[in-house]
Amino acid sequence: MKKTLVAIASLAALGAMSTSALAQSSSSIYGNLDQTLVQTSQGGKSATSSASNNNSSSYWGITSTEDMGGGLKASFDLRSEITLMTGQAASTSTSATNAGQTSTAAVTQNTVTNAGDKPSFFNRGAFLKLASDNFGAITIGRQGDAWWIAQGQVNTTTGASGGFGNLTAMQTNTTNTNLIGGANPTVLANYMGSATAAGANINPAYYPVSEAFMGGFRFDTPSIAGFQASYQIGVPKVSYNDAGSANNGSAWVLAYDGMGASIRVASTARNDYSGSKVWEQNLVGGSYTMGQWKLALSTNKSKFSGSAATAGVDGSTATGLGVFYTMSSALTLNVAYGELKDDVKSANTFKQTSLNAVYKLSPRSSVYGGIFNGVNAGPTMKQTPIYAGNGTDTLGATVNAYTVGIKHTF
Repeated sequence: MKKTLVAIASLAALGAMSTSALAQSSSSIYGNLDQTLVQTSQGGKSATSSASNNNSSSYWGITSTEDMGGGLKASFDLRSEITLMTGQAASTSTSATNAGQTSTAAVTQNTVTNAGDKPSFFNRGAFLKLASDNFGAITIGRQGDAWWIAQGQVNTTTGASGGFGNLTAMQTNTTNTNLIGGANPTVLANYMGSATAAGANINPAYYPVSEAFMGGFRFDTPSIAGFQASYQIGVPKVSYNDAGSANNGSAWVLAYDGMGASIRVASTARNDYSGSKVWEQNLVGGSYTMGQWKLALSTNKSKFSGSAATAGVDGSTATGLGVFYTMSSALTLNVAYGELKDDVKSANTFKQTSLNAVYKLSPRSSVYGGIFNGVNAGPTMKQTPIYAGNGTDTLGATVNAYTVGIKHTF
C-alpha cells in the first residue's frame, strides 16, 4: 500500500512538472515616458508649454503571455496613459468623459451616463488575446483601432508632431473637425445616442468620439510571405429596439512587410443609432528603406455621410511625405511635409513642414528636437503643427514652433 501511494505521488509530481514545462508564462511591467517642451509663436504672440504626448504617448502597462505549446499563446495587456506634469492617469481625450460635452441638449443626450462620466483607467488598452502560429490571433476588449495603428506605422516623422499622424488626428477628433470646415461637430456625438433612451446603450467603440480605440473583437491572419490581414468590429447591438449595427464600428487592414518596404491599406467606419454609416477613414501609405535612407508617403481620406453629411460636416484629405536619414547608430534626421485639405471648401488648407533630430543616449533613452512651421488658409482653418497642441487663435495664421524633449522606455 505504501509503495502504491509513493508511486501515485511520483506520477502526480511528474504530471505537474510536465504541465508546467508545457505552459510557461511570463509577466512584465512596461512603459513609455516622453516629455516635450514647446515654444510656439503666431500673430506676434508666443506661448511656452509642455506635454506628455507631443512626440509620443506616455503610458505604463502590465502584460503577461502564457506559452501553451504547439504555437499557441494566451496573453493580456492593460495600458494606462500618464500625464507626467500632474501624474494624472488616463485623459479626457481617450476616456469615457465624452470630452466633457454636456452644454447642449443634443450632446447631453449622448453623455456617457452609464459609465458615470468617469475616466477609464486603462484607457489605452484592456484586452485578452489568443494567438496561434498557424491560424492567426483573436483579440477581445479595448484596443487600438486597426486603422489608427496602421496610420501610425506609416507616419512621416520621427514623432507625432509635424507628421502624417498630426494630420490624421485633426481628421478624427470632433473638436477639430469644425476647424476643417464642418458646421456642427456635435453631430458626430449624436450617433452615439440610442434609439431607446438618452445616454443608454453606448457602444464601447465610442469611447471617445474619435477613431483611435475600439471596444470589440479583432482577428489577425498569420503572416504569409510578408502579407497579413486584419478585421475588427465593435461590440454588437445591446438593445432589441436599436438597428442591427447601431452605434457600431469596424475596421480592416491589409499589410505587407518585406524587401525594405512596409505598406498599409486600411479603413475604419462608425455607424449612427439607426445603423447607417456616418464616418469613414480610408488610408493608403507606405515606406521604403534602403541603407541609411528611408522614404515614407501616406494619404488618408476622411468621409462623412448620412446624418453627419446632412449637418454639413465636411470631408478632408491628408497627405504626408517624409525622408529619414540615419547618420549613425545613435543619430537620425528627418524632414517632412504635409497637407490637410477640405474636400468641400477648397479654400480651407493647412500645410506643415518640419525638421527633426533624434539622438539615442542608450537603447532605452533618447533626446530629440524639432523645428516646425504650419500655414493655415481659408475661412475656418486654424491648426497647429504640434500634435495635441493648442490651435492658433487667428484664422489663416502661420504657426512656428520649436521643441526639445526626452524619452525613456522600460
